[in-house]
Amino acid sequence: MLVSSSPYANHPDSCLQIYAVSITIRIVLGFMLLALIWEFDFPPFMVLIIAILNEGTIMTISKDRVKPSPLPDSWKLVEIFTTGVVLGGYLAMTTVIFFWAAYKTDFFPRIFHVKSLEKTAQDDFQMLASAVFLQVSTISQALIFVTRSRSWSFVERPNFLLVFAFLVAQLIATLIAVYADWAFTSINGIGWGWAGIGWLYNLVFYFPLDIIKFFTRYALSGQAWDLVIEQRGHVEMVVKPKGLDIDTIQQSYTV
Repeated sequence: MLVSSSPYANHPDSCLQIYAVSITIRIVLGFMLLALIWEFDFPPFMVLIIAILNEGTIMTISKDRVKPSPLPDSWKLVEIFTTGVVLGGYLAMTTVIFFWAAYKTDFFPRIFHVKSLEKTAQDDFQMLASAVFLQVSTISQALIFVTRSRSWSFVERPNFLLVFAFLVAQLIATLIAVYADWAFTSINGIGWGWAGIGWLYNLVFYFPLDIIKFFTRYALSGQAWDLVIEQRGHVEMVVKPKGLDIDTIQQSYTV
């Protein structure tokens, strides 16, 4: 029997719930922002491909290794939902930033000497769709390594089958992004240069996921609010004997 090592972050069912909420938020919010800001319509068929690749990998989580829980466990739906929303919102922002950098700037062509996808009179949305597909696919599926672990995701070693399934799925996604020329779903291959950029970009933005997970867990645990109350009590003990008004002090130093 698999038992969690935290109230909600390491149980197989809980990590899947957090992952599911995160991916839903990142897909809906990310593509909605691309459509609203730049009128970019991501091909629906490619969303289906992302879902198929993700589900194939997630099936292997049932064979994953986890640590026993040191404390009694229980479902905490608020924590699961909140953590999923925060992580999903962050992933959506990574996609928006990636699209902006590729479409509105010459940063990637200037640094990595790849073909420009920058906005022109004739926008190449088909190559942009391939680039966005790879960016979304790789970092979205890599999120499972964050949600399954209580500490740093690269410290708690996952089951070999999970890693193997991830690598196979993302190899397929990379090959599609590099070579696919599918008129029916409006994508063109981006080549290995842009594929490398997508992987490197996701690697950079992957590491903050653990920090966001820690911060969210700490904030929801109540310890953060206990610290705020404790510090307020300490300030009151200092200022009241001096006849100072704590509310006035807070207003003066609040941004």
